[in-house]
Amino acid sequence: MIQAADENNLPFLASALSFGALLAAVPFVLLLLVALSTFATGLGGEGVPDLGRLLDEFLPPHRGARGDPFAGVEAIVGRIGENRGTVSLVAVPLFIWLSTRLFAGVRTALNEIYDVAARPGPRRHFLATYLRGKLRDAAMVVLVLALFLANSAMSLALGVAVARGEALAPGHGFLFTSLGRWLAQLLAFGFAVSLFYVVYRHASAQRVRRVPALVASVFSALLYELAKRLFALYFLRVAASERFSLDANLGAVILFVLWVFYTAFVFLLGGVLAQIWELRSRTERQRARFG
Repeated sequence: MIQAADENNLPFLASALSFGALLAAVPFVLLLLVALSTFATGLGGEGVPDLGRLLDEFLPPHRGARGDPFAGVEAIVGRIGENRGTVSLVAVPLFIWLSTRLFAGVRTALNEIYDVAARPGPRRHFLATYLRGKLRDAAMVVLVLALFLANSAMSLALGVAVARGEALAPGHGFLFTSLGRWLAQLLAFGFAVSLFYVVYRHASAQRVRRVPALVASVFSALLYELAKRLFALYFLRVAASERFSLDANLGAVILFVLWVFYTAFVFLLGGVLAQIWELRSRTERQRARFG
């Protein structure tokens, strides 16, 4: 897998994907806010679920760190959320179109890893190819937003269940709190696996089979969770020391960009694993057929 990662030049692809993710972050966050607002209104509530809590699921634990290195990033997201009222439904298609830049980068990177360009196929007009790719990217944006909404709904249902359990058994509230914490972590891990799985299966022009996509998704989610724990140890142990302290805003930018790059690299590494698993499965099927 290391050789395949080197042949596909994964660090370069991860850098390009990180750049696309940073450019598409603002329109995608606005889309997410509009979707969450509509979801909360449909439930009869006011406002939107806590976006900071949703963002924390994708960042290393950092609340107890000295200076909170991701506070600047969360402040920017909070200011975007304050202006969500100025976003009209007319602007939603525009934000979907702008958000497709990220999934266009994902599609291009996975096509490179899956060797899609090297395979012969029917020759289409470049405009038809471009529109076909954009429609695929727009569908991926809508699908990922649906996953976010489903995750928010399950998190809300879990919170309500834990609160009712504590109310029914006040003397055993700590059991419901601990159980709710473990279930929340399991839900976050399942959401990461589902997100990776959907992208591995549907973002590229080549449809990867279910088993390779699932194996790659679990692998990427495990590396992602491991990195979150390691970053948390760094924040609590190293960043707390004044010898390694850095300006809060500059440190937040550096750490956030590093985290985005690592996430992109892990995602592409999972794509390499899916391709290797697919090739080996195909070779075994051919051997079984002709052997």
